[in-house]
Amino acid sequence: MFRPNQTGRLHRLEGRDIYSRPTYADPIDCPFAPVSLSVKTDKTNVRADSSASRGSADELIARTRILIIPQIKPNFDDLFDFDGTHYRIVAIHPRYTITGEMDHYEADLEVQPQ
Repeated sequence: MFRPNQTGRLHRLEGRDIYSRPTYADPIDCPFAPVSLSVKTDKTNVRADSSASRGSADELIARTRILIIPQIKPNFDDLFDFDGTHYRIVAIHPRYTITGEMDHYEADLEVQPQ
């Protein structure tokens, strides 16, 4: 049985403005439980130098996985705020109990620039 231990703010994606920027609805409180908060650096190719010097750059990647109560269904590209950081939902997986009842949603988040 899943029991949330924190509360965040979920902003549902409403659409896009005339400049194709996303617009969001007013935030709602969303109980959740964090599973992992990982930050790592990956090597990426530097396209201008890649053939000659095999240059690379460090790219900071912050991925987070949280569990959300089943009464609030998150959607792709919704924003989720907690601890003063904005995240974008990039993957959602419904999880069920062994009896087949909905238990919670597992959401993968990516840090959004401020």
